[in-house]
Amino acid sequence: MNSNERAINFVNRSLKDGDYGYVLRKYVKGNQWNSYLLNNMEGIVFKPMTSFEYARCFSYYFIEDIKLENSFFSDGATREIMERGYIEFISLQISAISPFFIIEKAQYQKSKEGISLDLTDLTEFKNEKLEKKYEELIVVLTKQKLVLVNKKELKKVPLDIPLEDYEPEEVNCLSYLFE
Repeated sequence: MNSNERAINFVNRSLKDGDYGYVLRKYVKGNQWNSYLLNNMEGIVFKPMTSFEYARCFSYYFIEDIKLENSFFSDGATREIMERGYIEFISLQISAISPFFIIEKAQYQKSKEGISLDLTDLTEFKNEKLEKKYEELIVVLTKQKLVLVNKKELKKVPLDIPLEDYEPEEVNCLSYLFE
Protein backbone atom coordinates (compact mmCIF):
# COMPACT_ATOMS: atom_id res chain seq x y z
CA MET A 1 0.00 0.00 0.00
CA ASN A 2 1.50 3.37 -1.00
CA SER A 3 1.60 6.45 1.24
CA ASN A 4 -1.41 8.14 -0.35
CA GLU A 5 -3.55 5.01 0.10
CA ARG A 6 -2.43 4.86 3.75
CA ALA A 7 -3.47 8.48 4.26
CA ILE A 8 -6.88 7.89 2.65
CA ASN A 9 -7.45 4.81 4.83
CA PHE A 10 -6.52 6.83 7.92
CA VAL A 11 -9.09 9.51 7.03
CA ASN A 12 -11.83 6.94 6.48
CA ARG A 13 -11.10 5.31 9.88
CA SER A 14 -10.86 8.66 11.68
CA LEU A 15 -14.10 10.04 10.28
CA LYS A 16 -15.94 7.05 11.70
CA ASP A 17 -14.43 7.66 15.18
CA GLY A 18 -14.78 11.43 15.59
CA ASP A 19 -13.05 14.81 15.51
CA TYR A 20 -9.66 15.81 16.97
CA GLY A 21 -10.15 19.59 17.26
CA TYR A 22 -10.50 19.79 21.05
CA VAL A 23 -7.56 17.49 21.73
CA LEU A 24 -5.30 19.46 19.39
CA ARG A 25 -6.12 22.83 20.94
CA LYS A 26 -5.86 21.49 24.49
CA TYR A 27 -2.86 19.15 24.43
CA VAL A 28 -0.61 19.68 21.40
CA LYS A 29 2.28 22.17 21.57
CA GLY A 30 2.44 24.38 18.49
CA ASN A 31 6.23 24.55 18.54
CA GLN A 32 6.99 20.86 18.98
CA TRP A 33 8.59 20.49 15.51
CA ASN A 34 10.79 23.60 15.72
CA SER A 35 13.91 21.78 16.96
CA TYR A 36 13.84 19.52 13.89
CA LEU A 37 13.09 22.30 11.41
CA LEU A 38 15.27 25.22 12.44
CA ASN A 39 18.74 24.02 11.44
CA ASN A 40 20.68 25.64 8.57
CA MET A 41 18.47 28.72 8.46
CA GLU A 42 21.01 31.27 7.20
CA GLY A 43 19.26 33.39 4.57
CA ILE A 44 15.85 31.87 5.37
CA VAL A 45 13.04 33.37 7.44
CA PHE A 46 10.82 30.95 9.41
CA LYS A 47 7.10 31.72 9.79
CA PRO A 48 5.00 29.33 11.91
CA MET A 49 1.40 29.46 10.70
CA THR A 50 -0.22 26.90 13.01
CA SER A 51 -3.60 27.50 14.61
CA PHE A 52 -5.58 24.53 15.78
CA GLU A 53 -8.71 26.68 15.83
CA TYR A 54 -9.26 25.83 12.17
CA ALA A 55 -6.56 23.35 11.13
CA ARG A 56 -5.44 19.82 11.92
CA CYS A 57 -1.82 20.44 11.06
CA PHE A 58 1.37 22.24 11.90
CA SER A 59 1.88 24.73 9.10
CA TYR A 60 5.08 26.61 8.28
CA TYR A 61 6.58 28.93 5.67
CA PHE A 62 10.32 29.05 5.02
CA ILE A 63 10.82 32.29 3.10
CA GLU A 64 13.88 33.62 1.34
CA ASP A 65 15.29 36.46 3.40
CA ILE A 66 15.13 39.50 1.15
CA LYS A 67 15.36 41.90 4.11
CA LEU A 68 11.79 43.20 4.05
CA GLU A 69 11.33 46.39 6.03
CA ASN A 70 7.77 45.38 6.97
CA SER A 71 6.44 42.18 8.53
CA PHE A 72 5.69 39.52 5.94
CA PHE A 73 1.89 39.59 5.92
CA SER A 74 1.54 43.37 6.01
CA ASP A 75 0.50 45.71 3.20
CA GLY A 76 3.96 47.25 3.31
CA ALA A 77 5.62 43.87 2.70
CA THR A 78 3.23 43.21 -0.18
CA ARG A 79 4.33 46.48 -1.80
CA GLU A 80 8.00 45.60 -1.25
CA ILE A 81 7.54 42.16 -2.83
CA MET A 82 5.62 43.66 -5.77
CA GLU A 83 8.51 46.07 -6.39
CA ARG A 84 10.91 43.12 -6.44
CA GLY A 85 8.48 41.04 -8.53
CA TYR A 86 8.38 37.84 -6.46
CA ILE A 87 9.36 36.02 -3.27
CA GLU A 88 10.00 32.27 -3.05
CA PHE A 89 9.09 30.06 -0.10
CA ILE A 90 8.64 26.51 1.13
CA SER A 91 5.20 25.61 2.41
CA LEU A 92 5.28 22.74 4.91
CA GLN A 93 2.28 21.10 6.55
CA ILE A 94 2.61 18.29 9.08
CA SER A 95 -0.63 16.57 10.03
CA ALA A 96 -1.23 16.72 13.78
CA ILE A 97 -3.53 13.69 13.71
CA SER A 98 -1.52 11.34 11.51
CA PRO A 99 2.05 10.61 10.38
CA PHE A 100 1.81 12.48 7.06
CA PHE A 101 3.29 15.70 5.68
CA ILE A 102 3.11 17.85 2.55
CA ILE A 103 5.92 20.08 1.35
CA GLU A 104 5.72 22.43 -1.61
CA LYS A 105 7.89 24.91 -3.48
CA ALA A 106 5.95 28.10 -4.10
CA GLN A 107 6.24 31.74 -5.00
CA TYR A 108 4.25 34.91 -4.55
CA GLN A 109 4.65 36.95 -7.72
CA LYS A 110 3.31 40.22 -9.01
CA SER A 111 0.03 39.69 -10.88
CA LYS A 112 -0.32 40.59 -14.55
CA GLU A 113 -2.42 43.59 -13.55
CA GLY A 114 0.33 44.62 -11.13
CA ILE A 115 -2.09 45.27 -8.25
CA SER A 116 -1.71 42.12 -6.17
CA LEU A 117 0.43 39.03 -5.56
CA ASP A 118 -0.46 35.68 -7.11
CA LEU A 119 0.52 32.34 -5.58
CA THR A 120 2.21 29.90 -7.97
CA ASP A 121 3.76 26.45 -7.54
CA LEU A 122 7.40 25.98 -8.51
CA THR A 123 9.35 22.96 -9.67
CA GLU A 124 12.71 24.52 -8.80
CA PHE A 125 13.83 27.44 -6.68
CA LYS A 126 16.06 30.24 -7.96
CA ASN A 127 17.26 30.57 -4.36
CA GLU A 128 19.82 27.81 -3.67
CA LYS A 129 19.42 28.06 0.11
CA LEU A 130 15.71 27.30 -0.17
CA GLU A 131 16.42 24.38 -2.50
CA LYS A 132 18.84 22.87 0.04
CA LYS A 133 16.42 23.50 2.92
CA TYR A 134 13.61 21.82 0.97
CA GLU A 135 15.67 18.65 0.53
CA GLU A 136 16.85 18.77 4.16
CA LEU A 137 13.28 19.04 5.48
CA ILE A 138 12.21 15.93 3.58
CA VAL A 139 15.15 13.95 5.01
CA VAL A 140 14.62 15.22 8.58
CA LEU A 141 10.88 14.54 8.62
CA THR A 142 11.30 11.11 7.04
CA LYS A 143 13.82 10.24 9.79
CA GLN A 144 11.11 11.20 12.29
CA LYS A 145 8.90 8.49 10.73
CA LEU A 146 6.66 10.93 8.86
CA VAL A 147 5.43 10.04 5.39
CA LEU A 148 5.46 12.47 2.47
CA VAL A 149 2.15 12.48 0.58
CA ASN A 150 1.02 14.09 -2.66
CA LYS A 151 -1.50 16.91 -2.17
CA LYS A 152 -3.25 16.31 -5.50
CA GLU A 153 -3.75 12.59 -4.91
CA LEU A 154 -5.37 13.24 -1.51
CA LYS A 155 -8.25 15.21 -3.01
CA LYS A 156 -10.34 12.01 -3.02
CA VAL A 157 -13.64 12.06 -1.13
CA PRO A 158 -13.78 9.74 1.92
CA LEU A 159 -16.02 6.75 1.32
CA ASP A 160 -19.34 5.98 3.03
CA ILE A 161 -19.13 8.80 5.58
CA PRO A 162 -22.09 11.16 6.06
CA LEU A 163 -20.82 14.73 6.13
CA GLU A 164 -23.97 16.87 6.28
CA ASP A 165 -22.23 20.03 7.51
CA TYR A 166 -19.88 20.39 4.53
CA GLU A 167 -20.07 21.18 0.84
CA PRO A 168 -19.17 17.95 -1.04
CA GLU A 169 -16.39 19.58 -3.08
CA GLU A 170 -14.70 20.83 0.11
CA VAL A 171 -14.54 17.47 1.88
CA ASN A 172 -11.67 15.25 0.87
CA CYS A 173 -8.80 13.37 2.51
CA LEU A 174 -6.50 16.37 2.12
CA SER A 175 -8.84 18.74 3.93
CA TYR A 176 -9.42 16.22 6.71
CA LEU A 177 -5.71 15.67 7.40
CA PHE A 178 -4.41 19.22 6.94
CA GLU A 179 -7.23 21.78 7.21
